[in-house]
Amino acid sequence: MEDDGPPGVPEWVVTYGDMMSLLLTFFIMLVSLSEIVNDEKYRAILESIQSYTGYRTGPISPPGKYFPMNSLVEQMSMLGAYTDSPERGRGGIKTRSLEGDDVRVYRTREGVPVQVGRTLYYNQIEIDLDPKRREKLDQMIPELAGKPNKIELRSHTSIKPLPADAPYHDKLILTYQRGRNVMLYLIQKGIEPKRIRITAAADYEPPLRTGDEKSEQMDRLDVLLLDAFVNDYVGPRK
Repeated sequence: MEDDGPPGVPEWVVTYGDMMSLLLTFFIMLVSLSEIVNDEKYRAILESIQSYTGYRTGPISPPGKYFPMNSLVEQMSMLGAYTDSPERGRGGIKTRSLEGDDVRVYRTREGVPVQVGRTLYYNQIEIDLDPKRREKLDQMIPELAGKPNKIELRSHTSIKPLPADAPYHDKLILTYQRGRNVMLYLIQKGIEPKRIRITAAADYEPPLRTGDEKSEQMDRLDVLLLDAFVNDYVGPRK
């Protein structure tokens, strides 16, 4: 008479059942990850898998979207410097920042200046505004008034030495006085003083050789409209 077998199911059945359960779980995960809807949850799953199967900075190349775990964005997110989580939103409400100096970032490049109106021409030692120059400035007023842009008055003089009877013997001072007279006239016409700046170029910026005697004349003043605003130059916030 044969002995009865041990109670319960054979061991191979249990092993087979465990294997099928693992395979079923694996395929369910594949189907779930085939369509990624929530990127944050997908990253969390990858991190969880990596914590058991490898090191954090190991390369990962999952199917579909590519989320390298050692990328700069991931590192910044871990450090708290950047987050795309909707739970971190403030709704536009200002929050208190770190204590310290009030640092403001400015744009240093002013772009390409745009010349306004026609150039003012002078004789070598002239600094005053004659009726012809005033007329040119009057034509510029509608283009200058009511704008926040900075205005540059760039004045030049020729490379010839100044005569002995010149009112000024320094070319920088001569070109500055030309710009100052133009500035005072623009202020009289309603242009805000804080918008205007004077650039005395003296004879350091010769014009391009075009063959036109008028355009090559060095004793001149150009009115330029800059791609910079008055508010860009205020001090720290109060």
